[in-house]
Parts: sequence; C-alpha cells; structure tokens
Amino acid sequence: MDDKALYISYVITELFCVFFSIGIVFKANKNVGTDLQMHYFRGMNLFFIMYLLSDSFWALGQGGIIPFSRMLNKAANALGLIAIDMLALLWCVFVIYRLDQNKSKKMKNLIRTHYLVAVVDIIITIGSVFTGFYFYIDNDDKFQFSNNYTFHIIFILIQLFGSGIYSFMQSFSDQQVKLKKEYRLPLLFIIVPSAAAVLEGFLPLTPIVSLGTFLPIHFAFLEIQNSEIYSDALTGLNNRRRMEIFLQDMIHNASEENKFRLHMIDVNDFKQVNDKFGHIVGDRTLQLVADALHNVSDRMHGFCARYGGDEFVLITKDDTEIHTELQNEVNSLREKCADLIPMISLCSGCTTCSSGAISATELIAQADEELYQKKKIYHGKDKSASHA
Repeated sequence: MDDKALYISYVITELFCVFFSIGIVFKANKNVGTDLQMHYFRGMNLFFIMYLLSDSFWALGQGGIIPFSRMLNKAANALGLIAIDMLALLWCVFVIYRLDQNKSKKMKNLIRTHYLVAVVDIIITIGSVFTGFYFYIDNDDKFQFSNNYTFHIIFILIQLFGSGIYSFMQSFSDQQVKLKKEYRLPLLFIIVPSAAAVLEGFLPLTPIVSLGTFLPIHFAFLEIQNSEIYSDALTGLNNRRRMEIFLQDMIHNASEENKFRLHMIDVNDFKQVNDKFGHIVGDRTLQLVADALHNVSDRMHGFCARYGGDEFVLITKDDTEIHTELQNEVNSLREKCADLIPMISLCSGCTTCSSGAISATELIAQADEELYQKKKIYHGKDKSASHA
C-alpha cells in the first residue's frame, strides 16, 4: 500500500470518530448530568472534533491529496495541538465538577491551575508557528516535531494527572457510592491515550491516538448515561428498574442447587426523622444506610438497590442472616457523623427462591410480608417501651 492510500484510510478512520462524536454532543444534555457538567463535556467533544478535522486536513495535505503550503501545514498542526490542550482542560474541569459539586475553594484553585497550564501551552503552540519551538517543516516540506515538543507532552500530563490525583484523593474522603463508581474515569484519560501515543510512535500513519482518545470519551459517556438510567439519584445504588431486571435473571436461573435470598430492608421511624430533623437530614440518613448496605453487599458478593422511599433490597446467595451485620455497619458509619445523623435502626424481611416457577412480584411480596411482620413486632416493642 502506497503512502497516499495510507493517508486516505487515516482520514476515513478519523471521520468515523467525528460522526460518532457529533452524536455524543447532541446526546449529552441535562438528562445525563447537570447543565454545567454537560457544558464542559460537550465542549470537550467539540474540541476533539476540531482536532480530528485539523489532523485529517493535515493528512490530506501531507499525502499530496490536496494542495498544501508550508504555512497551512503549520497552521493545521498548531490548531490540532491547541484542540488537544482544550480537550484535556475541559475533560479535567468536567471530572472535577462531576466529583465535587459543592464548588469548594480547593476545587476552584485546581481549576484555575488547569486553565493557567492550558493558556501557557497554547501561547507556546501559537508561537511555534513562527519560532519552530514545538514543531517545524523540514526541507522536504514534511511536518516534524522538535526536541522541545516534550514540554507540550508534560503540560498535557500535568492536566491529566491533576484531575487524576484529585480523583484519587477524593476517593478516600468521599463515602458516597455514586461517586465511588466515577473515580476511575480520570484514569481512562491517562492510560488509554498515553498507551495509544506510544503505539503510534511504532506505527506511523495510523490514527491510534485518535481512537485512543475517542475510546475513553465514548466510555465515559456510556458510564454517565448508564448511571442516570440505572442508578438512584440520591444514594447512587442501583434503582428499582435495575433491580427488577436483575431479579428476573436470578429467578430464571434459580434451582435447588442455585438458590438465592431476597432481603427487603426498611428504616424504622423514617417519617419521624424527616418531621423532626428535616428532609436534608433525612436524605443523609438514606445515603448512610445505602453506603452501609453497599459495603455489606460487597462483602457478600451480592446485589443491592434502593426499592423506593426508605426501602432497600439486597439479593445474596449467602444464607447468612444479614440484619445484625447491616445494623452494625450502619452504627459504625454513623459514629463518624453522629452530630449530623440521628440514631438509625432497621427492619428486614427475607425469602428464599429455589425455583423459576415464581414471579418477581410474588417473591417481593413474600419478603415484604415478612418485613411487615417484623415492623409490627418492632412497633409493638416501641409502644411497650414508651408505656413503661
């Protein structure tokens, strides 16, 4: 295959990435994130499209398919490098806003630092058109990177590792299940494009960097979309819709040798928590119970979800009684924020499924009936204690 054919296949691959990225831009709306988050996510995609178009223009010119002057060559590559700068910047800001929606002072300072790094690199890139600091056109009219191009790579890595380190630090301080799922997003934008850049060094005239950049963008969008469809907005647990799908699959595969238990869990006197302490404390209470349930579910290799209101579901293949373990986990988490959240007690009811000859509705009703009986016992004890 001659060079011209390689350049054409290079451009075709990048144009496919352009079309898919345009689709993501239109799909990235407030239904899959806040307006501010989606503003930066769309912006990142638009700059990625700008990079792909400038790189495709360079490939067509460098391959002799369209007329291409030395100045156009420099301008196309400068535009591509600026687009990469802006792509990295907006990705980092998007990640920071996604993980820290409280707009803390630390977060604002980090964003300012990212903007400063991007501005410095963009100024150097524009200057390189005239000075050749990052790149130049050789005597054969071929684009070449100079030794100073290493500085551009360092600036990009500072951007990516900035959000990556921030995400890593947040993972230790934040207990919310929903955010824990998203701490891996910054790692994708460090590992995949970096590996693609190294690989493209061994395989020139292959758009591996473009594909390696598109992959984490596409995965991030799918991850965000999936979290909005199947995750509970308040707690970050699986929502009722996801639970019903999972339960149907479990019932379908159930047998005497492959039985499972369905636990329905309820927060005692939750209405009183809302009435006495307000809905903000009520929300924190549900989040704490969700975190405790998630921890217990992980240890038992189970599946947990918020069923609705103050009711939760845990599906396990373990015969272990979960009530005491879950209550202890709730108490342990509450000790860290006892001044913010009142005492919490739980009731639970469970049923075992060992056959596919039962519907999800019937199975839930069985667990719910046991939960109801446990609640009657709890409220009976509560009344006895108050009369005493």
